[in-house]
Amino acid sequence: MNSTIIIIAVIYLLICVLIGVWATGKTKTTSDFLIAGKNLGMFVMAIAAFSSIQSGFGMLGGTGLTFSGGMGFLAGVGIAAPLGFALTWFLVGKRMWKVGELGEIYTLGDVVERRYNSKAVRGWIGLAVTLGVIGYLGTQVQAMGIIMHTIFGVTPMVGALIGLAILGFYCVGGGILAGVYTDLFQGVIMVVVSVFIFFMALNVGGGVQSITENLKSFDPLLASPFGTFSMVSIACWIFLFSLGAAGQPHFITKFLMVRDQKQLKWGAFTAGFAYTLSTLLVIGIGLSARSLYVKGDFPELTSPDEALTVFITHFTSPVAGGLVIAGLLAAIMSTGSSFVTLGASGLTRDIPKAFNIKVKNELLWNRIAVVGLLVISTLFSFYMDTLVALLGVFGWGTFASAIFPAVVLGLIWKKATKYGAVSSISVGLVLNFVLEICAKYGIILLPPGVIIGAVAFSVSIIVFITVSLMTQKSNLELDKELLDAMEG
Repeated sequence: MNSTIIIIAVIYLLICVLIGVWATGKTKTTSDFLIAGKNLGMFVMAIAAFSSIQSGFGMLGGTGLTFSGGMGFLAGVGIAAPLGFALTWFLVGKRMWKVGELGEIYTLGDVVERRYNSKAVRGWIGLAVTLGVIGYLGTQVQAMGIIMHTIFGVTPMVGALIGLAILGFYCVGGGILAGVYTDLFQGVIMVVVSVFIFFMALNVGGGVQSITENLKSFDPLLASPFGTFSMVSIACWIFLFSLGAAGQPHFITKFLMVRDQKQLKWGAFTAGFAYTLSTLLVIGIGLSARSLYVKGDFPELTSPDEALTVFITHFTSPVAGGLVIAGLLAAIMSTGSSFVTLGASGLTRDIPKAFNIKVKNELLWNRIAVVGLLVISTLFSFYMDTLVALLGVFGWGTFASAIFPAVVLGLIWKKATKYGAVSSISVGLVLNFVLEICAKYGIILLPPGVIIGAVAFSVSIIVFITVSLMTQKSNLELDKELLDAMEG
């Protein structure tokens, strides 16, 4: 790898370490570790929310999807995700913040126990978050190894250990406080790099008109608004990534971290606009690379996911390549830092409290849990690829189907019951997992183009409403403070 790219990557990593050192000095309590001391302003919270949603999968995988299928990624995920920021702010922004004012509310487990007065719902939410986090971290470990291998030429295993050591350093010491401020730094990098690379990619491809004509000459669908993807897939993506955004734990827990209700204003616009700008990299490189490929000027790929790294190593300057690599690391590490803190809170707070077990010195055990989650995810990633793949299916769709009904609908709908919440969480977890495993082993149960996560998400909502209506006799009268918070 070119020395300029290495220097830029090293500078980026050093800045993350320095932010971690600063945040570690600021982290004195469990509140600091889990909800940043409830002291975030609008800009920091909104950019942290955007950067934790924009993951390595979105940047690397989104470019691959655009390379192989054209504009469909933009029509589906690219438009739905910014819409999801607006919907999430509208549906749960004020409600989550107000519930957070009702006591020591640090996690989604705390929120649902306050809403349903049920430790069972707390335990199921803690389980869903923990399983999902292990799966996500496993995939982040693998992505980290690939990027570090590209930069430094070390093996993917050594590369992953280097990246995880840095991630662990600032997450163990500074918890979510380090996470949100590194997210801020990483989010700004992603936006700046994406805008810069978008115009550079269009120039390399010969301009918009040339790219469009090349794509049309190979397959007119590549230049169409929905690409080669079916309308069913586009509709599933829009449903899952817009409404399902409100079910992402690393996103909605950030409403608990805002210091003042007034700070929520303009947050949705800021986060959504930043996400939109970050998709420019995906669209620019994906379409330009495919156009070059059609002309025979792009190397053969073993996987569309290689389109981004091959483009920057063959068609950009070392400075631009270094900035893109920093942007990729930012996307991976910002998602990883949010998840590792969430997983720690599930293990040390939500699950133990579901069994009436009080954890003494919670801050210390959270730090130990972060180390434990990083070690477990690393071992799974290195030695149990199949298990990681299975756990990895607990992605966006699983979080949406397990968390959206119980948390989001539960805060909106007074008739929701604890039985409806437990049923929807368990059905969401099991259905998504089973359908993904069946698809992985060639057992196709759904029509072509239908996205599994969207099906599981729909079913869990139906189960939540149906079971809640059937168990109305068990519904407890809600106190005035909670009712006020639920009104938003």
